[in-house]
Amino acid sequence: MTVLGQTFDVASDENLIRLINRASRRLAVICPALSEPVAKAIEARLDQGFPGVTIIVDADPEVYRLGYGTEAALDLLRAASNRNQLDLRVQPGVRIGVVISDDMTMVFSPVPLFAEAGSTLTDKPNAVVLSGAAVERLAEAAGAGAAAAIDRQEIGKAALTPARAEALKVDLKANPPQPFNLARALRVFTAKVQYVEILVENCRLSSRQVRLPKVLLDISDDQLRDRISSTIRIPTSALGPFSIMVETSDGDSRASVDDDWVKGERKRIEDRYTYLVARFGRVIFSRDREPFGKEIERFRRNLEKYRDAALGAFEKAKTDFEGALVKEYMPKWRQKPPNRFAEHGLAATEDNLRAELQGVVESTIRDSLSFEPPVVRLVYKAIALDSIDDGEFRGRLEDAMRRKGVPGAIIRSLFTAGDAAPTASGFESV
Repeated sequence: MTVLGQTFDVASDENLIRLINRASRRLAVICPALSEPVAKAIEARLDQGFPGVTIIVDADPEVYRLGYGTEAALDLLRAASNRNQLDLRVQPGVRIGVVISDDMTMVFSPVPLFAEAGSTLTDKPNAVVLSGAAVERLAEAAGAGAAAAIDRQEIGKAALTPARAEALKVDLKANPPQPFNLARALRVFTAKVQYVEILVENCRLSSRQVRLPKVLLDISDDQLRDRISSTIRIPTSALGPFSIMVETSDGDSRASVDDDWVKGERKRIEDRYTYLVARFGRVIFSRDREPFGKEIERFRRNLEKYRDAALGAFEKAKTDFEGALVKEYMPKWRQKPPNRFAEHGLAATEDNLRAELQGVVESTIRDSLSFEPPVVRLVYKAIALDSIDDGEFRGRLEDAMRRKGVPGAIIRSLFTAGDAAPTASGFESV
């Protein structure tokens, strides 16, 4: 048992409870969260009718997942404060502990139980005990001083509302704290590989098309009919191949680029850096992420050059394409103007018909051939410990690596597991 009269002490539950029980006119407790024994001591003082109590905690669920306190202790405090018409106060991010008991104060470092067990020995102190004038200043900063000093309060200005407390409990129910067993070492799993997925958008120009408006579906021109049914496709001249300068790892070089080149370049990069595990996905060595990322960034820039070349080619072909559509439809519109003219009281003159048709054709082509910039993204995911226990996954992964010449010693060292505090033998292979 320790003596609270010494300066360096231990913030054990026993000492915190002794401070709580000795208070006769003022008690303030500031901490991320509390243990059940300490919460019960505060509950007892409140139920005894002790009026000068101030409690300030954090309301972040992570506090409880880290083991600074327990949800049961919070429930005890909430119930006791409700019975005694006391507002629990909140200070987000508080990571120090303070107990003010009359004219004695203990300032301590709360211990997250996931990291270590709390000390109970005086030769391993985690607290400083103060008295005198400093206590009054601390009390005022915590809102536990005289009423006239309320403007000097620094923390705990907000109340722990029922809604905020309920949100905390819902979060903890969805992601509960893990049970702590400090006598048992935690298992640590490491992997030299991880999943990777390449997401590419707006790079296949040959597939771009849009549904035509109803007024542009009746076509007799044989050449137009080859490209148009209920959708419109990019003119062949805008699909390439285009002779452009592309980036490579060895510098710029000229290449003939079209959709087939794009598919081939993506496959080259995937084959160089990744391993396809059938039914599971692609994996990559973590060590290769940086060079792989550089290749993908060059690939994205080359896609932009392809897009720019296609856009330039289409701009050249667009005038002829628009002219062919206008020429096809003007006779039909002269013979039977669209209903929109009569609905809006617009005379179906040659100029009005041509202007309206030209606008329809231009907007249709613009919408179908907007040539959005290409998007290339990489999504990495960790391989779970359960996966390496899956014989099918391990077998398919090892086969894929052997086929690409990965040495057996590297394959055998892909996954390791051990204790958080390893034994003398170190990590063991899984």
